[in-house]
Amino acid sequence: MSLHTRARRDQKGAVAVEFALTVVVFLTLVFGMIQYAIYFFSAQSAADAAREGARRASVGETCATLLNRSGTAVRLRQTSPALTVTRKYYSPTVTNYATATPGTAATGKTVVVVVSYKTIDLKFPFIPFNGGNVSESAIARVENFNSLDPTKWAQC
Repeated sequence: MSLHTRARRDQKGAVAVEFALTVVVFLTLVFGMIQYAIYFFSAQSAADAAREGARRASVGETCATLLNRSGTAVRLRQTSPALTVTRKYYSPTVTNYATATPGTAATGKTVVVVVSYKTIDLKFPFIPFNGGNVSESAIARVENFNSLDPTKWAQC
């Protein structure tokens, strides 16, 4: 028996051990990319729905219609049924909407629409994830305010 044959026989299970050690890291990377791709796709969908909602809110669409249209925009993207859409009006001079007090609608004011929902969390181990909470906002200027129909311009 040659030395070459004995060396090959001693390493019989080495490939299986190496595969077992590397497959964990490889699969964590693959599933992590899938999870974050779903999250970023959902965030982009929420941003699109918020922009569309702000555009529609600036011309006086009702809260129910805003929720329905925004829900349609993101429902196709694996969302949970807990979709919330808020609409608030601010003075055009406000720059920090988190601390400002919202007011009533009027021509020239700013409308802020926030779309929030929870996307799919695949719950893979070893992948840090915030639970899939997505929240995006958009801003538009109110045009042609009509005070004859206040329900269209209510905050929601």
